[in-house]
Amino acid sequence: MDLFGDRPVPLTPFQAALLGVAKDEVDTPALLLDLDRFERNATHMAAFLRGLGLGWRPHSKAHKSPQIARRQMQLGAIGVTCAKVGEAEVMVEYGIPSVLIANEQSAPSKFDRIAALNRRAEVITCADDPIHVALASAAALVAGVEIPMLVELNVGQERAGLPPGPRAVELARLIAATPGIRLAGIMGWEGHLPTVWPAEERERRCREAMEPLVETKRRIEADGIPVPIVSGAGSGTHGATGLIAGMTEIQAGAACLMDRFYGEQCHLEGEFEYALSIVSRVVSRPVPNRAIVDAGFKTMSGGEMGMPLAVGLPGAVITELSAEHGHVALAPEARDLRIGDRVEWIPGYSDTTTFLHNQFVGIRDGRVTAVLPLLGRGLLT
Repeated sequence: MDLFGDRPVPLTPFQAALLGVAKDEVDTPALLLDLDRFERNATHMAAFLRGLGLGWRPHSKAHKSPQIARRQMQLGAIGVTCAKVGEAEVMVEYGIPSVLIANEQSAPSKFDRIAALNRRAEVITCADDPIHVALASAAALVAGVEIPMLVELNVGQERAGLPPGPRAVELARLIAATPGIRLAGIMGWEGHLPTVWPAEERERRCREAMEPLVETKRRIEADGIPVPIVSGAGSGTHGATGLIAGMTEIQAGAACLMDRFYGEQCHLEGEFEYALSIVSRVVSRPVPNRAIVDAGFKTMSGGEMGMPLAVGLPGAVITELSAEHGHVALAPEARDLRIGDRVEWIPGYSDTTTFLHNQFVGIRDGRVTAVLPLLGRGLLT
């Protein structure tokens, strides 16, 4: 059995040739995943949520890999969360039994695909309007399946979702009464709160956002309609939202990889380890205080979530990313960096870095022991 699932993912000749290579010999630039750190992060998250009586349904938006999703399930996850129908199709194809597509759909073809998936797995989708209910019902009845649906509530992010209260209750009633679909529960995403600090203030704000979600569940159940799932939270809010009575599952996934945004701005550094990195090589030393590496914005992202951070190289700071180059300012203590030297970087934000790559290069004990293709990469429909 493959450690990452019982259906091995086919590798290209280039990917297969990486297996067994020493970490220091992996060609650059490359996206590295420290498998021991990843597994410790996943084990920690699963144990924390299990201790609160919660299910863990990690979001796949950062990794887009059914193998990583399978490993998370081996370590305690109950399923996976996806953003797109295409991503869900890849997850089901490679054996993930329960998938939440945490977005609404508006095209009949999307619901046809979701209905087809429900012949092979539990694939849940979301609604915040009767139109979604009608489209899901039509597709399910044609396919002869039942599509599970969550009512999405707007808990403060001001994106999709109904406000907690009467309209959400009414939509839940409609789903429960409509043939071909069933009410699986409700969800809300407090995506405006991950960077709130100190911890006490984040907990207060999360309670303020999410308790109306739980109260809406109670109002639906008062009508005799079961609400088995109350879902929400990302890595930045899992610790606060997980404490709210009435939540049933948490979608936090990025903490398994970790990056500067989650470590520094969401204050997860120390609780989770940096498992994800980009390895680059110095290709030019035009002046004493600058180096150029072979990793630009086509390899790793910068911007408001944070520039990549050099690993074990104080005094080396990326100041600019062009298409294929990273511009590195060198303080005096870093100026012995030479052409050909390798520099490893912690990404500023994993979501906007990983999808630039075709595969994670999995490292254990200094060698490549797994190559994990991002099979959900580019599946935007």
